[in-house]
Amino acid sequence: MRSARPAIGLPARFLVWDALRLPELGDESDTVLDSGLFHVFDDDDRARYVAALAAAITPQGRYYMLCFSERQPGTLGPHRVSQQEIKAAFAPPDWRIDAIDAVPLDTNMDQVGVHAWRASITRNERER
Repeated sequence: MRSARPAIGLPARFLVWDALRLPELGDESDTVLDSGLFHVFDDDDRARYVAALAAAITPQGRYYMLCFSERQPGTLGPHRVSQQEIKAAFAPPDWRIDAIDAVPLDTNMDQVGVHAWRASITRNERER
Protein backbone atom coordinates (compact mmCIF):
# COMPACT_ATOMS: atom_id res chain seq x y z
CA MET A 1 0.00 0.00 0.00
CA ARG A 2 1.20 3.49 -0.85
CA SER A 3 -0.26 6.68 0.44
CA ALA A 4 0.17 10.27 -0.62
CA ARG A 5 -0.88 13.65 0.67
CA PRO A 6 -1.49 16.10 -2.16
CA ALA A 7 -0.53 19.75 -1.79
CA ILE A 8 -4.13 20.69 -1.02
CA GLY A 9 -3.97 18.65 2.17
CA LEU A 10 -6.46 15.89 1.32
CA PRO A 11 -5.37 12.34 2.06
CA ALA A 12 -5.14 9.85 -0.79
CA ARG A 13 -4.51 6.14 -0.61
CA PHE A 14 -3.35 3.95 -3.48
CA LEU A 15 -3.61 0.18 -3.21
CA VAL A 16 -2.58 -2.84 -5.19
CA TRP A 17 -5.43 -5.24 -4.40
CA ASP A 18 -7.78 -7.79 -5.92
CA ALA A 19 -10.73 -5.67 -7.05
CA LEU A 20 -13.13 -8.58 -6.54
CA ARG A 21 -12.16 -8.64 -2.85
CA LEU A 22 -12.64 -4.96 -1.98
CA PRO A 23 -14.98 -5.70 0.97
CA GLU A 24 -12.11 -7.52 2.70
CA LEU A 25 -10.36 -4.17 3.12
CA GLY A 26 -13.05 -3.22 5.63
CA ASP A 27 -12.96 0.36 4.42
CA GLU A 28 -15.03 2.67 2.25
CA SER A 29 -13.86 5.37 -0.14
CA ASP A 30 -15.57 8.52 -1.34
CA THR A 31 -14.11 8.17 -4.83
CA VAL A 32 -12.99 5.19 -6.91
CA LEU A 33 -11.22 5.59 -10.26
CA ASP A 34 -11.33 2.78 -12.81
CA SER A 35 -9.25 3.25 -15.92
CA GLY A 36 -9.58 0.09 -17.95
CA LEU A 37 -10.58 -2.53 -15.37
CA PHE A 38 -14.36 -2.93 -15.81
CA HIS A 39 -14.00 -4.14 -19.40
CA VAL A 40 -11.61 -7.01 -18.58
CA PHE A 41 -14.19 -8.96 -16.55
CA ASP A 42 -16.55 -11.57 -17.97
CA ASP A 43 -20.25 -11.26 -17.09
CA ASP A 44 -20.00 -13.17 -13.79
CA ASP A 45 -16.90 -11.35 -12.55
CA ARG A 46 -18.33 -8.02 -13.68
CA ALA A 47 -21.32 -8.59 -11.37
CA ARG A 48 -18.93 -9.55 -8.54
CA TYR A 49 -16.88 -6.40 -9.21
CA VAL A 50 -19.95 -4.14 -9.03
CA ALA A 51 -21.01 -5.81 -5.76
CA ALA A 52 -17.51 -5.27 -4.39
CA LEU A 53 -17.66 -1.61 -5.41
CA ALA A 54 -21.02 -1.24 -3.66
CA ALA A 55 -19.42 -2.45 -0.43
CA ALA A 56 -16.36 -0.22 -0.84
CA ILE A 57 -17.89 3.14 -1.85
CA THR A 58 -19.54 5.40 0.71
CA PRO A 59 -23.16 6.44 0.24
CA GLN A 60 -23.12 9.33 -2.25
CA GLY A 61 -19.55 8.34 -3.17
CA ARG A 62 -18.48 8.50 -6.79
CA TYR A 63 -17.21 5.88 -9.22
CA TYR A 64 -15.48 7.10 -12.38
CA MET A 65 -14.94 4.55 -15.13
CA LEU A 66 -13.15 4.53 -18.46
CA CYS A 67 -13.73 1.41 -20.57
CA PHE A 68 -13.59 0.17 -24.17
CA SER A 69 -16.77 0.88 -26.14
CA GLU A 70 -18.59 -1.55 -28.41
CA ARG A 71 -18.00 1.09 -31.13
CA GLN A 72 -14.31 0.07 -31.23
CA PRO A 73 -13.78 -2.07 -34.36
CA GLY A 74 -11.84 -5.32 -34.36
CA THR A 75 -11.33 -7.99 -31.75
CA LEU A 76 -7.86 -7.13 -30.42
CA GLY A 77 -7.94 -6.06 -26.79
CA PRO A 78 -10.51 -6.37 -24.04
CA HIS A 79 -14.26 -6.90 -24.15
CA ARG A 80 -16.17 -4.05 -25.75
CA VAL A 81 -18.79 -2.68 -23.35
CA SER A 82 -22.10 -1.16 -24.44
CA GLN A 83 -23.91 1.65 -22.67
CA GLN A 84 -26.67 -0.86 -21.95
CA GLU A 85 -24.20 -3.13 -20.12
CA ILE A 86 -23.06 -0.18 -17.99
CA LYS A 87 -26.67 0.79 -17.24
CA ALA A 88 -27.59 -2.81 -16.35
CA ALA A 89 -24.57 -3.24 -14.07
CA PHE A 90 -25.10 0.05 -12.22
CA ALA A 91 -28.87 0.02 -11.86
CA PRO A 92 -31.07 1.53 -9.15
CA PRO A 93 -31.62 1.29 -6.27
CA ASP A 94 -27.89 0.95 -5.49
CA TRP A 95 -26.54 3.25 -8.21
CA ARG A 96 -27.29 6.42 -10.15
CA ILE A 97 -25.58 6.97 -13.48
CA ASP A 98 -24.80 10.67 -13.79
CA ALA A 99 -23.18 10.57 -17.23
CA ILE A 100 -21.88 8.24 -19.92
CA ASP A 101 -19.83 10.03 -22.55
CA ALA A 102 -18.09 8.78 -25.68
CA VAL A 103 -14.39 9.64 -25.48
CA PRO A 104 -11.13 8.55 -27.12
CA LEU A 105 -8.90 6.39 -24.92
CA ASP A 106 -5.16 6.60 -25.54
CA THR A 107 -3.56 3.16 -25.72
CA ASN A 108 -0.53 1.55 -27.29
CA MET A 109 -2.93 -0.29 -29.64
CA ASP A 110 -3.79 2.69 -31.83
CA GLN A 111 -2.12 6.06 -32.38
CA VAL A 112 -5.43 7.93 -32.57
CA GLY A 113 -6.97 6.27 -29.52
CA VAL A 114 -9.75 3.74 -29.21
CA HIS A 115 -13.48 4.32 -28.74
CA ALA A 116 -14.32 4.34 -25.04
CA TRP A 117 -17.01 5.24 -22.53
CA ARG A 118 -16.33 7.59 -19.63
CA ALA A 119 -18.94 7.08 -16.94
CA SER A 120 -19.65 9.03 -13.77
CA ILE A 121 -21.71 6.98 -11.32
CA THR A 122 -22.94 7.72 -7.79
CA ARG A 123 -23.51 5.15 -5.04
CA ASN A 124 -27.01 5.77 -3.67
CA GLU A 125 -27.83 5.86 0.03
CA ARG A 126 -28.26 2.40 1.53
CA GLU A 127 -31.68 1.39 2.81
CA ARG A 128 -31.83 1.31 6.59
